[in-house]
Amino acid sequence: MLLGPLRRTHNDLWQLTLGEYEDLCRAWMYANYIDTQKIAQLAVWLLNGSGNLKYPVHIEDLVGKWVDGRVMSIKEHREYLKRKVASKKKGDK
Repeated sequence: MLLGPLRRTHNDLWQLTLGEYEDLCRAWMYANYIDTQKIAQLAVWLLNGSGNLKYPVHIEDLVGKWVDGRVMSIKEHREYLKRKVASKKKGDK
């Protein structure tokens, strides 16, 4: 990934630390997520403006949510929140 999408050279492989490499990867993934959201916004306008849907479509329905460095679907996000709340309740007792 470092040589391809991140456009780094072979010398960068030896100059970057593992943490810096991880930061670059996360930044690249987030930039892709933002670009996908822009495209999804256009799709949402078209879908909702057509008048053929019972319920409005939201951007998150198409691209998911960015949570803790990864993209989750709405269903995955709900399960993630349930696990997070359950773990906090266990920690309080």
